[in-house]
Amino acid sequence: MIKTIILDLGGVFLNRGIWKFWDYAGDRFGIGFEKAKDSFLKYYKEYFSGKISEEMFWKDYLSEIGIKEDWRKLKEILLDFFEPNEGMIELCKELRTNGIKLILLSDQTREWWPFLNDKFKIDSYFDSTIVSALVGVHKPDPKIYQMAVEVSGMKPEECIFVDDLEHNLEPAEKIGMKTIFFKDPKQLRGDLIRIGLIN
Repeated sequence: MIKTIILDLGGVFLNRGIWKFWDYAGDRFGIGFEKAKDSFLKYYKEYFSGKISEEMFWKDYLSEIGIKEDWRKLKEILLDFFEPNEGMIELCKELRTNGIKLILLSDQTREWWPFLNDKFKIDSYFDSTIVSALVGVHKPDPKIYQMAVEVSGMKPEECIFVDDLEHNLEPAEKIGMKTIFFKDPKQLRGDLIRIGLIN
């Protein structure tokens, strides 16, 4: 029986704010979406696992795309792209009302997480939160999935992991969790109804 759902943040509970920023940066600086994305991803793992500073991340990123900009302003623009996916707050409330424990498992930075959490009161919808930069490891490292299971107090087979990136699902499956590939809140709700977790 499923007792816990472990949810991703960006792309599941919130929209893909970073992807929107890549669109913005690609257009504004004339480098295109793929260049904005690939250059960002080149450095994000170290930053999102807390191994380099925010300033170092932005300096490396801007150097990679050949742009001289105030990274603090770009950070504000990026964070403003985030907003809750429509229907996710209501779904989380419904699940908890039905006795399902919710764990947030997010690749996120130690600087951005407090801002997003304060703005949207994210942790109020979850029983526990695991943020990559605060624990020093990020998806798809198996260790962070094990952390989520341990925090839940459940067995892996009593947990479902939900993510919008398919390559993040495999490690969860390998330790015994069920998984759902997230496309949109309506699809997720339908999957959870079929499982019997909500009506």
